[in-house]
Amino acid sequence: MTDEVQWSFRSPLSLLERWRDRFDGARLREFLVTGYTLDLGFLERFAVPTARALGARITVLADAGQAVHDPVDVRRAGLAYQHGHAVSRGAFHPKLAVLLGDDDVWVAVGSGNPTASGWGHNREVWLTARSRLGRGPRLLHDVADWLVDLPTVVAVPSWIALTLREVAGRMRPVEVDEGWSQVRVVGNLRGSLLGRLPTDAVAELRLAAPFYDPQAAAVRALVDRMKPHVVRVAVQPAFGRFEGGALLRATEPAVEREFRVLAAGPALHGKVVEWTTPAGVTHGLTGSANITAAALLRSTEHGGNCELAVLAPYPVSLLPEGEEPSEAAMAQLRAGRSTSVAGSPAPVLLGCAVVDGTLLVELAAPVTGRVVVETSPSGEPGTWQAMGVIPVSQATARFVLTEVTGGAVRTVVDVGGVRVESAAVFVTDPSRCRPVRDADDAPRLGRGTPYEAIEVFTDPALAARFTADLERLTTLVPPRPRTPSAPSDRQGVDVRTDSDRWRDYLEDSDRVLGPDLSRLVFPRRPPTVGDRRSSFVVDDVREDEPTEEEADIAPDAPTGDDPAADGNLLDRLTASERARYRDFATRWAEAVSTPTVDSDRGSLPPMHLRMLAASMYLTLLAEGMWRDDGWRTDLRWLAWALVPDDNALDELPAEAFAHLYAWLALVVATLREGARLHGSQDADALVTAAWRDAAEWVAETDLALAEALLLPAGGHLFAVVASASALRETVELARGAKDDPYAEARSAFADAGLAVRLEEGVWRLDGVTSNPQRAAADVVTTVGRVSGRAAVAVACTGNRAVLVACDDRIMLLVDSRTAMWSVYELSSVRTPLSLVAGAVGGPPSGARTRRPLRTPPPQVSELGQLLGVDLAATAAGLKS
Repeated sequence: MTDEVQWSFRSPLSLLERWRDRFDGARLREFLVTGYTLDLGFLERFAVPTARALGARITVLADAGQAVHDPVDVRRAGLAYQHGHAVSRGAFHPKLAVLLGDDDVWVAVGSGNPTASGWGHNREVWLTARSRLGRGPRLLHDVADWLVDLPTVVAVPSWIALTLREVAGRMRPVEVDEGWSQVRVVGNLRGSLLGRLPTDAVAELRLAAPFYDPQAAAVRALVDRMKPHVVRVAVQPAFGRFEGGALLRATEPAVEREFRVLAAGPALHGKVVEWTTPAGVTHGLTGSANITAAALLRSTEHGGNCELAVLAPYPVSLLPEGEEPSEAAMAQLRAGRSTSVAGSPAPVLLGCAVVDGTLLVELAAPVTGRVVVETSPSGEPGTWQAMGVIPVSQATARFVLTEVTGGAVRTVVDVGGVRVESAAVFVTDPSRCRPVRDADDAPRLGRGTPYEAIEVFTDPALAARFTADLERLTTLVPPRPRTPSAPSDRQGVDVRTDSDRWRDYLEDSDRVLGPDLSRLVFPRRPPTVGDRRSSFVVDDVREDEPTEEEADIAPDAPTGDDPAADGNLLDRLTASERARYRDFATRWAEAVSTPTVDSDRGSLPPMHLRMLAASMYLTLLAEGMWRDDGWRTDLRWLAWALVPDDNALDELPAEAFAHLYAWLALVVATLREGARLHGSQDADALVTAAWRDAAEWVAETDLALAEALLLPAGGHLFAVVASASALRETVELARGAKDDPYAEARSAFADAGLAVRLEEGVWRLDGVTSNPQRAAADVVTTVGRVSGRAAVAVACTGNRAVLVACDDRIMLLVDSRTAMWSVYELSSVRTPLSLVAGAVGGPPSGARTRRPLRTPPPQVSELGQLLGVDLAATAAGLKS
């Protein structure tokens, strides 16, 4: 599609219908609408069904208190589309529509409000631009910049502010087509629209708008700034507001002037400020701004309206035709009255949304009095009920979702004994309103009916088919290649919120794994409107969602037909079938931990497949499937596979990470059962290797979530499961290791039954019942192996004390019974513990240097400086 910029008297509704009728069937991802007056009933009838059917998230933002609909007539707000109020010191007045797809964007900036009149009956002026996302006019950058800046000047609901930024990020063209550089979209958030107009004298100035200042201040400012030779002004007495005499006085500086009076009929609601230069070129300003001081002369942040307009050259004049009255007749004409409307004393509601399972209510500003929040399921009189009170001096409040809540919300205050109610807003469920996702035909587990976990665990034939499917899937569904961010990367901005990404991720998991296996990986699901079984669900039930009656049935409750209802999952398996399951488990671990490209972790299968393999492997361990330690190697590599790679860091939503860390902590805690971290046995080596890979991520674990994943031992003698205390200790150790370099060493000492304390840089063991020389050597060896640091230890037993100090090159030993310094050389295979292991009684042989305690060798001073310990004084204090 080529870039296109058009002037049109059509509305965004026409644009939406044109998108619907596109020959390429392109999906619509975002439909954003702003306006002053708003009729949600009109939008729900004519725009929402079409936009939603095209797949769009619909966002409607309008001035607070300017609704022309009755809340009782609104049925789908918050469920099929987002609705919120915008509040500024002046009126929130911009008229904008953005239609955003995967590859292109259409924008309309004009004068029509989202009502039947504004989008269907009035005479409006719109500029529409259609562009590819790769290359487009600069005006798209203008609109994107305005959307990003809007929430910093105008109060809007927080979830809509996020949407505005997301839409802005996606709609910016990668490359600007300078062929349209003279067409710009301008706002007045921080500077007046008048300041964007030329100061050079113009040949002719033409004005048309429904509303003019009573004193024509904006007209006079335009005339003074642009110094036109001719001024032409169009008015419509049957609609609008103006004072004929004031317009005459404001245009007096012009040499020639003309007024046009439009006949009654469709209201002229378009706003036009256009001028012709002495060279005969016509330019103009159109959009939402009336010819008033609030619209043209003041910025939004300084009390003016919030406006959005287009500056562009005109192919033809947009000034409408009309009768030309005499100046005397014009002086007598007037329309409308200037009224000063006091704002309502009720706090202004920006919006209300379901956020993290609570009802979030946001006000335009903090309140100082008692403000009651009321809800209604339909907005009908007599159905409103008090929900709670907003805390004093706060602009937001959260309420627990109760059984009886409503789809509409308002605030109520008492002013001098009079009950005052705010304009209603509608509870938004952002997850229900997010863009509709396309179904895909990506490979998935199972070739027909999705797998049920209980069947996989009890039917070896089905388990064999599942294993083959898993191995097939790990090669057919590689993770999306990670691409560096670049200006040409249109996927650099994700239009989804964090909550949207989590729900989308769960949908992908359900589709690939099947709902039952997906629940095995992600047992905690985000609440939905249907889950709450509240009256928020109004006239928007989806076929793929459970009804209230269905939701009342616990999906995981065992029934009479459940083979697991009596006994344990695998009790009925024979010895040979159990051997097959052990083989299946090994194949699961290998399938998800074997990179498809050399040893590149980034080429591992998608993370939900890795988590599924870990979950199912742990289930078999809990059922006592192994009689030996043959599972440890598999579980060590499953831990390695669960460590987040670059693809996971880029693509997983926060909630998915929470589950990932929980599974990783559970795998590591299970590996620690019967093994010693940093120990010398084969099982110790496996858990130590897994710990080095995973510890920094285990530290991020949500313990409550991880504990919810714990499995019971199943009553089997050979069951291997992590206890709640072991899981907690594993997570706390990982957290402690981030701040304490000796946390792992302390844990290793505890596992070995050593009562060790660190005092002024010296590890001390008192009351040692075994060989103190070996005990001290064991401590410094462990500290060096775990933390990579030099160490000194003193072990005492009875009347004997031993000091051992070492770094990675030498070991110093002093035994109180000999009062001698002994210096030994170390290597990667020669540790302090291996040196003293064979010594009986006195110091081990092979010392490079031996000296009396009174004349320490130079290594004592050097190692003491490294440790920050006076080794000579410490050795002198040993008691024999």
